[in-house]
Amino acid sequence: MAVFSPFGGAVMLLIGGLLGAPSLRLVASFPVARSEVSSDRLVDLTHTLDSSTIFWPNIPAPYGNFTLETLDDTLSDQGYYYRSKAFRAAEHGGTHVDAPSHFAKNGSDTGQLPAEQFFGPAIVIDVTQKVKLNPDYQVTREDINEHESRHGRIPSGAFVFMNSGWTSKWPDRVKVFGSADPANVSSLHYPSVHSNTTHFLIKERDIRGLGVDTPSVDAAPRDNAHPGTHIALADSNRIALENVANLNKMPAAGAFVLVLPMKIAGGSGGPVRILGVLSQ
Repeated sequence: MAVFSPFGGAVMLLIGGLLGAPSLRLVASFPVARSEVSSDRLVDLTHTLDSSTIFWPNIPAPYGNFTLETLDDTLSDQGYYYRSKAFRAAEHGGTHVDAPSHFAKNGSDTGQLPAEQFFGPAIVIDVTQKVKLNPDYQVTREDINEHESRHGRIPSGAFVFMNSGWTSKWPDRVKVFGSADPANVSSLHYPSVHSNTTHFLIKERDIRGLGVDTPSVDAAPRDNAHPGTHIALADSNRIALENVANLNKMPAAGAFVLVLPMKIAGGSGGPVRILGVLSQ
């Protein structure tokens, strides 16, 4: 049985015993591009964590900012250099993952999610022109239909991303939240994904996760708005990715995405490094 790499190429060849024998024997192993992936095939979809990182406005101090403190920075008596630091931040800031437990009492936390849930085809829905006319735009079923008419059906296990062009506003807090007073969450304006669209993607396309380049997959919480997209994802044990960067550098279809969150036991989310992998 040949086992293939998603980066293009056979990793190893295995032969199983006859008539269902349980043992497998390694026949040959082949390096995939010398265990390297060309840098021009990788797209970093992550904002850097630093003092300018944006967190959800109502996170209490001191957790609504990313802080990095030096614990040790010395040259030892033996002549080698040593540095150690500590960081402090809430889970939901910068480019981050929302685990199902963020909106489902019995949902999986970041430490429980299986590794296979963090890799899949990447689908990018471009709504940049529509967002120029309406900063509160929500991705609709029509947007999905338009995308599929051009690029084919969204495959099972895919990550679907909304590209609204919001990356260009980072890290201007006023522009990212669409409000001169971001502390007032009812005043926020940014694009998101309509809950009806999310339900369709879960039930009819079996997506693995949903990502946006804005602060939330749900619309700004005005007039007691229901966080329907968060809840739909959480109830189906799927993840959300928020403040995703550089989606304008990804194709509409044909690429893969690798999601690498911190594995926090009991965590409702956390910082994540997201890498797009372009096809050859």
